[in-house]
This record gives sequence, structure tokens and C-alpha cells, in this order.
Amino acid sequence: MPNIFKDEAGGHGGDLTRALELWCPDGGRIIDFSSNVNPLGPPEGLLEHLKESLPDIVHYPSPQARELREQLSIFLDLSEKRLILGNGANELIHLLVIWKRPRRVFIPAPTFSEYERAANLAEAQVERYSLPPGEAFDPRILAERLGSGDLVVFCNPSNPTGKLFSRQKLLELVLLAEKREAQVMIDESFIPLTGNPETSLRKAGTGNLWIALSLTKLWALPGLRLGCLIGPESGMEKLIRWGDPWRVNTLAQKAGLYCLRQEGYLEKTLKLIDQERRYLTACLMEKGVFRVFAGAANYLLVQGTVRGFDVADFQAELARQGVLIRRADNFHGLDQRFFRVAVLQRRDNNRLVEAIGRYMEKFHAGSPEPSEAGKDETGGFKGGESR
Repeated sequence: MPNIFKDEAGGHGGDLTRALELWCPDGGRIIDFSSNVNPLGPPEGLLEHLKESLPDIVHYPSPQARELREQLSIFLDLSEKRLILGNGANELIHLLVIWKRPRRVFIPAPTFSEYERAANLAEAQVERYSLPPGEAFDPRILAERLGSGDLVVFCNPSNPTGKLFSRQKLLELVLLAEKREAQVMIDESFIPLTGNPETSLRKAGTGNLWIALSLTKLWALPGLRLGCLIGPESGMEKLIRWGDPWRVNTLAQKAGLYCLRQEGYLEKTLKLIDQERRYLTACLMEKGVFRVFAGAANYLLVQGTVRGFDVADFQAELARQGVLIRRADNFHGLDQRFFRVAVLQRRDNNRLVEAIGRYMEKFHAGSPEPSEAGKDETGGFKGGESR
């Protein structure tokens, strides 16, 4: 059973049902730090609004999410001709890669695994470029490897490191790639949650640039799935004319329109994330056994520095205490010392800190000891997220 779940999720997925089966078979609640969506939760009143909209599911949804697309274009200050909406940003990432059929896809390491899955589905050659936590990025070095028909993928801010890269550096990469007749896709799913909208390249408007944006993350709607792709008008015209007209279901469209009307929601979100990211960073650093990488997003990449630390044991022990973290040892370039945690609200963050404290007491006392048994117990479950 564990392997089936693993294959379905592709090594990630924030599958709480499976986590409860593994670690809480007798019942209980798990706080999910493995899925990095808006810690504020959906805007107030959304659930009631969706209940009122349920009768509409007997009709086909608006083609191309017409009304939501119009309102989102205003929200993003872009021509709607440059937008297409989909069943989460992840679906649109796959759509773009399969449609473009690039010769090679350049993917950062470490990063979100779906880029490689999309490239493999498109039968493209995958080439990784190193983007390790805490190190600088030189767009010229990467651009030298590019050729006609290639696609470069970049995630800004990076997942899992949370590092936010400057607009100037990424624009340099886009322009260098354009000279070499290569395409660039930048996943900006977490930029709205950084409070730094000026770093977005969505208005750059070059003919080789595509931007993926997860509204799932922004409005905490992972169960509904909602995202958009921004690109050149000519490309969008083809995708809209020949692609599936009903990518976005009725309830997701209703939810998106409702969320766009909520004034003050984003401001409250950013205040919460900034405050709790600082708090959680300080609490983890105080343990004296972790390195916390500075990030701008609503999650933190953490490295265990104590000898013998193994994230499989760590995840299992915390899960039995009702806290689920994201193992990061399946990201290329990271090992069994790394994990990622979402920034949640104070009560939940305190639960995480307390659970870690209890684990470290046992660890220093000699139990649990890192072992193969600990790894087997997780069934390969590493947690994760979907866009």
C-alpha cells in the first residue's frame, strides 16, 4: 500500500490520509507542515459562498473561466489575452512543457519535482543546474549551456530553499536565453506570499517567457486546484483555441471570483507570514542543532547539524506527536539531514517547536537512534505540496 501511494503522489503530495494511516491508526489529528499554502486559510466566508454555489454544478463551467480570467487580469494588471487558467499551476506547467516539446529542459537542483515529471512526459532530455541553498546564481553560466529549442525552468522564490532572486538577474537570464532561441518558464507561485511583487517578471513580455502562478497557494485552496499561466499573446491564443475549454471547474471559478473581492486579505497574510517566519526561525535556531536557511516565502528549509540526525526517524517521531513535516531528502542535492516546514499560525508553530524539543531529548538520550527501521516505517512517505 505505501508504494502505491508513493507512486500516485510522485514522492510528494501532502497526503494527510496516508500520514494518519501510518502514524495515527487509532485516530488523532495531524498538523500539516508539509504543505506550504497560505497559513491564514481561505478568505472568511468562502465556504458558505461555495455551499450557496453547489446547485450550479449541474451546468458546465464557464469556458476558459471567462469571468475569472477577466477579473484576474485586472488584479494582475495584465491583458487577459496573456492569461490562461487551469486546474492548478502544476497542470499548466505540464501543459506548457508537453505543448512546447523542448529538446532539453534545464531544471535547478534542488527544486520542485513536477518540472522533471513534465519533462519526462514530453520525452525531453533533463539537464540539471546546481542552485544549492545559500549560494549565488550567475545567469551567464547557465545561458552558455542553452541552445535552440531548449527550455529553462526557474522557481522564484526557490522551493525548497525559499530564496528570492532579483528581477534583474532573472531578466538577464530571459534575454540571454532569447538570443539562443531558448524558452524560459519561471514558477512564481510563492511571490505573492513574499510581499515583494516587484520581483515578478510577469510584465516583462518577451516572446520566450512563461510565468506559472499558483492561486492554490495564495488562497489556500489545494483541494479545489486553481492556477494560471502567463505568456505571449500568440501562444495563449493557440492554447485557448485548441486546448480544453473546461480546465477550471465551477466551484473553483466561484472561489477565485470570491477571493479576488476580499480586501485586506493579502495584507493580513503577509503580516502573519513575516511575523511567524521570524518567530519559527528563532525557535529552531535556539535548539542549537539546526541550520535554518534564510528565505522570503511561507516555508523554511532546515538542516540538522547534530551527528546522526536522520530525517526519516525525525519525521516519524514528530508525526506520532501529531505534526507532519516535509522530508527534503528526495530533492536533488539534499540528503537525510534536510527537511522543510511551512510557516503556520502561532499555536501550530508552537506545537512543532514542542514536538521537536521532545524528539531532541530522546535523540540525545540515545533513543531513537537513526536506523533503517525508521526509514522503512515511513514507507517512503516524504510529504509535499501541489500547485
